[in-house]
Amino acid sequence: MDASPGHSPAAAESLLADAGLCILNVYTFAGKQTMPEPSESRVEEVVARHEVDLDRLKDALGLLGVVPCSWCKKFFRRSDPGALFDAGELVCYGCIHEWWTQRCAQLSIKDRETLESKLVFWLRSQHHAEIFKDPTKLPESSQQELHLIANCLECRGTGKLMGDERCRYCEGRGTVWVIVSRKQA
Repeated sequence: MDASPGHSPAAAESLLADAGLCILNVYTFAGKQTMPEPSESRVEEVVARHEVDLDRLKDALGLLGVVPCSWCKKFFRRSDPGALFDAGELVCYGCIHEWWTQRCAQLSIKDRETLESKLVFWLRSQHHAEIFKDPTKLPESSQQELHLIANCLECRGTGKLMGDERCRYCEGRGTVWVIVSRKQA
C-alpha cells in the first residue's frame, strides 16, 4: 500500500484500520448515540443478502470448473480427475477415509458394493492404490497414506470363483486391502 505524503506505510495502514473500526462502531457524543443500533430485521436483511451473494459466487466458481468437496467444503478444480471422487456427491481425496467410514454404514449392501468398487477403481487409477490379498504383506502403517478394506472385486466378496473354486485374488477371504502409499519426499 502506498503511504500518503507525510505518513509511513505502517501509519497509513493503521489509519485505515482505525477508519474501518469507526465505521463499525456506534458513535457516542456527549453520552448520546449519534448512530442508531441496527435493528433485528436489518441484520437479517444483511445476512440474507450475503447468502445470496455467496450462492452467486459458488455458481460463478462452478462455471469456471471449481467445485466444493461435499465433506470439507474446500474448492477443487473439476478438471483434476484425482481431486474429487464422484459418489453422487463430490468428495475430495483428503476426506475419503472419514467420508467412506460414515457413508458405507448408511448404504444398502448392493449400493455399498457398487460404490465401493467404483471407489477402489478410482483410487487405483488416480492415486496408484495397490491391492493386497494378504494382510501380513501390508506396508508399515507409517508408509500408508490411505488404508481401506474392501470386498474383492473378482469374487464380489464371496471368496469363491466359478462355483466352489477358492478366489485367488483374495485367497478366499472375500476382502482385500486397498493401500495408497505415502509419497517419498
